[in-house]
Amino acid sequence: MTRDEALQKIKKCLALAASPEAHEAAAAMRQAQKLMEQFGLSAEDVSLADVEEKGAKAHNVTLQNWEAMLCVVVAEAFGCQYFTQQHRGWPMLGQTRTQRSFVFIGVGPAAEIAAYAYDVLARQCAKGRKAHMALQPKNCKPATKSARGDAYAMGWVVGVKDKLPAAATSETNQQLLKRYKEINHSQMGQTKPVDRTKGSNVSHRDWHDGREAGARAKYNQGLSGRGAPKQIGLDI
Repeated sequence: MTRDEALQKIKKCLALAASPEAHEAAAAMRQAQKLMEQFGLSAEDVSLADVEEKGAKAHNVTLQNWEAMLCVVVAEAFGCQYFTQQHRGWPMLGQTRTQRSFVFIGVGPAAEIAAYAYDVLARQCAKGRKAHMALQPKNCKPATKSARGDAYAMGWVVGVKDKLPAAATSETNQQLLKRYKEINHSQMGQTKPVDRTKGSNVSHRDWHDGREAGARAKYNQGLSGRGAPKQIGLDI
């Protein structure tokens, strides 16, 4: 039996230890304690075994404000912690490309649901951003179009926030996730998002157009299996 297999068996034993049948509960608890002692596992190890990570690909290699905002909003909605990282992606035309991803950390299926939600929402926001940029005057500089698109996207994230479920994570889970990060990602640094709207010809109208579009979005979520997302969609 491997350590991971032992952890899974211990969790099943602990679940049985809550049985109203005293004999069954006592036997299950003894088995759990025996396995923990055999494999040198603590109660914290058992709890941390419920924590999972799931990544979602970012649309830009450089960390953009609107994507970072969306990551925070999604993580809070599903009771997750998060971080971002760069890595080398699959080769294209003989060359590897640098990619960025957002990694969600959650208890049980939360991380998987959050990553899926981020992917769907980011694609919808990017689509709206692109359409907003296309509406700009033809003589508008590319940098100005990008800035206005970013302002629109940041407004969109604010608008769609109320469509997401209210955070219902417990303080115990948050402490568990914090401990997980301390153990597994203690060397993590800080990355500051790029704000391309500063110093650009951007108006409040760009942000408000995005916010109104995000507020009109219809958010639907369905779950299947062990909690994996079956569908998370937006109709605008």
